[in-house]
Amino acid sequence: MTTKSNKPIRCVLVLGGGIAGATVAERLGRAGLDVQWVEKEPVIGGQAAAMGCKAADVCLRCHVCVATDRLKAALHAPRVRLNTRSKLVALVPGNNGAAYRVTLRTEPNIIRRERCIGCGLCVAVCPEHCISVKYPALHGGVPVLDLPLCRRTRDKACDRCAKACPVQAIDWKEPTQNRELDVDAVVVATGHEPFHPGPMGTFGYGVIPNVISGLDAEHQLAGQHRITRLSDGSAPRRVAFIQCVGSRSEHAHRRPEDTNYCSTVCCAYALRMARRIQHDAPDTSVTVFYMDIQNFGKDFESFFAACQKTMTFVRARPVEIVAGSEGAVVIAYEDQEKGAVNKAEFDLVILSIGIRPAPAARALADCLRLAVDQEGFLGIKGTAGLPQTHCRNIFVAGTCGNPQDIAATIGQAEAVCAEILKQA
Repeated sequence: MTTKSNKPIRCVLVLGGGIAGATVAERLGRAGLDVQWVEKEPVIGGQAAAMGCKAADVCLRCHVCVATDRLKAALHAPRVRLNTRSKLVALVPGNNGAAYRVTLRTEPNIIRRERCIGCGLCVAVCPEHCISVKYPALHGGVPVLDLPLCRRTRDKACDRCAKACPVQAIDWKEPTQNRELDVDAVVVATGHEPFHPGPMGTFGYGVIPNVISGLDAEHQLAGQHRITRLSDGSAPRRVAFIQCVGSRSEHAHRRPEDTNYCSTVCCAYALRMARRIQHDAPDTSVTVFYMDIQNFGKDFESFFAACQKTMTFVRARPVEIVAGSEGAVVIAYEDQEKGAVNKAEFDLVILSIGIRPAPAARALADCLRLAVDQEGFLGIKGTAGLPQTHCRNIFVAGTCGNPQDIAATIGQAEAVCAEILKQA
């Protein structure tokens, strides 16, 4: 268990701008604690902000709308200072009774959000198209700059955006800053990385146009409120979902223990997406290739029974996916009952990708002296409900600790808040 300090917790460092970090920052800020909220990207949102609502005739409890509300609330919470384009670079024992002294490094945002009026002129004139508006539901029309794509970061002269800005909100002289802060607790909520199916060549991702990932489908729902084929933008009439892509597989990575866990969220989002697709176009046929269906959420049995009435479930892992004619996708799979290989043709194939540890998790664990489990997630899992760090006043929340959905992430973040407030 985390060892308690004698000094009350008054200032908390929250690492991560996703739904877990937002929940912790908002709850602790409103409880009267000072919160330093750190996000490496230029805006908050994490994975949840890029997801789309899957409601059909009724709400399917994907909790995307709840995540958006939590993120908005955190942006306006009292006593919360948001540090974007920032990361933790050092942690040492604190001064004057504080548990830790931390060093934050903040890279220049270039576009000063407090001045920007969201006119969009810089977006229009950028020759590299590296200025865009991300998550307008959260941040309005204020754009962000993708620095690696900018001409100036490649030693080329360009100031079109600065000349176009009517309020001088673009500051190319903004320096990198290092700040030292004394904090009483640290919450690690740095999220996860969605599995990239490219290495699994048999699935055709990135090669066959109408093979997309579950994350691609989420982005389509968020941006255009429907799922379409990449080849021609049409609505598919024959859709296949392939489950456990990047989960429960020993072949895509070096160590079996890196891939043999269940990501827990894939069955839920796949079946909710399938229901949404059939709600938008009732004549759409849906086939789900699966190993097992993970029980998720309240009323799972009735929800799954309803899916079985309108969808085909095939208990098999496809052995090959190839391009067919006119943009079709052909899946070859083993018919276990007949002991033969069958083939089926689809208009769109969606790969239900799993949750992987974030690439920077190991370095962060070393900085904070945190344990990492055999899959690469932070903290030691026990019976207490929260990952145990065995470090004084350092807590782990969300998918950096283990795969979980939005509802579970919010619940775990609130449990961390309860632990912290016991010492406040």
